[in-house]
Amino acid sequence: VLHMMEEELVSRGADVEFVNLSEIKMSHCLGCCSCYTTGHCCIDDDAEVLSKRIAGVDGIIFGSPTYASNVSGLMKDLIDRGHFVIEQLLHNKACVTIATGENYGSKDALKVQQSSAQAYEGENISSGAEAYTFYSAECRDQAFGT
Repeated sequence: VLHMMEEELVSRGADVEFVNLSEIKMSHCLGCCSCYTTGHCCIDDDAEVLSKRIAGVDGIIFGSPTYASNVSGLMKDLIDRGHFVIEQLLHNKACVTIATGENYGSKDALKVQQSSAQAYEGENISSGAEAYTFYSAECRDQAFGT
């Protein structure tokens, strides 16, 4: 779903950078709150690099698969790490949230992303989008070895 959005935006002339959180080095939040006093996270990893890249964008799309009726662990790490820093960077920027899932849990994952985006003070928050994945029992059995 996210790559389809990327393709559409590029076809309309947008400069799009796709970041897969599984491909960056991002530690868990320490809960030290140094970001509140310094304006940046004390952990020097790719999440800080990502924050700097976000500073220069006009908008952002947050997307996550649904795991156990919530966002992925990587998205939760980004939400935790970006709570203060990204909230400042997204002020008055367009923000879209997307949750994909196979069951009702994607509504909950979408709520988590939307709440975070609204906390980030993005003025133009989308109402969010859900995308369901349906596959045959045979595909599921192959994927999960059952």
